[in-house]
Amino acid sequence: MPDKIEIGNILVERGEFKKGSIKGIELANGVSIDIPLMVINGVEDGPTLLLMSTQHGIEIQGIEVIHKIIREKLSFKHLRGAVIGIPVGNPLAFMHQQYLSWTDNLDVGRVNATLPNGNATEKLAYALWTEAWSIADLIINIHCNTRPDSLIYQAINVSNPKTKEKLKKMAEVFGVTTIFSSDPIQENALPTLNNLAAQKGTPVILEELIDGRWISEPSTSVGVKGVLNIMKAFNMIDGNIEPQIGIPIVPGVNRFHGMAHANHGGLIRFLKKPGEPIKKGEVYAEVYNLYGDTVEQIEMPVDGYIWAYPCAKSLGTSGGLQVVQTGSNVAYVFTHEG
Repeated sequence: MPDKIEIGNILVERGEFKKGSIKGIELANGVSIDIPLMVINGVEDGPTLLLMSTQHGIEIQGIEVIHKIIREKLSFKHLRGAVIGIPVGNPLAFMHQQYLSWTDNLDVGRVNATLPNGNATEKLAYALWTEAWSIADLIINIHCNTRPDSLIYQAINVSNPKTKEKLKKMAEVFGVTTIFSSDPIQENALPTLNNLAAQKGTPVILEELIDGRWISEPSTSVGVKGVLNIMKAFNMIDGNIEPQIGIPIVPGVNRFHGMAHANHGGLIRFLKKPGEPIKKGEVYAEVYNLYGDTVEQIEMPVDGYIWAYPCAKSLGTSGGLQVVQTGSNVAYVFTHEG
């Protein structure tokens, strides 16, 4: 790591903590919508860790995790390396309490991040990449499922030999259910934040907490413990790895099977809990109409598990009412390899 970190509108020397912002975009009335920033720079050499939350504007649990890590858990006197905290990665989505940017309905993590003169969300992605993501050695991107009964999980892509072992190490010590992917990045892939980081050899782990619209337990404690465990594993701080307790965890290698959808409209009831093993053909949800008649029984497509019930789509995202229509998302299904 460098002796000083220059990022956004702040310069952080060794042994300093500073708050600032990364220049974002201007609205029609001239108001600047910037990306909030916190940096703590340790007195000793070590990796630069980036913590980012709220890429999606209604997923706020990671904000509290970042606050507790940087403001309560760390001391620059005992920190080897630096921690960059971005509490809200997409302020456009956050300010209107929407999943995506209200200006163009785009996801800051799924657009081209190399366009300084792109649309509003592309400009935010460009700012995130050039100012923060590109200088990090490790990245933890914190997301949330909407419902509080969802499974806390993490996702890693192990196809890249530059990042594979570091990602496996990060996932192991964070300590929650891990969804593995082995899909290689195509040569002509869109240069998103994740793809640019992979090409650079920077490991990015996605952490998915629960009850995304509220600051609540167990998300805060799990997130804080997991981040500190990763910092311990990469010798940024001293201490023993602490296992996650009090939450359901499916250990080992798990893989995303697909999204299940409804074929009828109505209200939906869930018969199985996320993290509960379900056999192929078992009914795990029912759709019933406004008269109370069951109109569809939804069966598990494989032996496996569900990590969340996203329900209907609203404003481009999951997590609306407990209702569905034809084609609505019902469940994230994953399989277990041991």
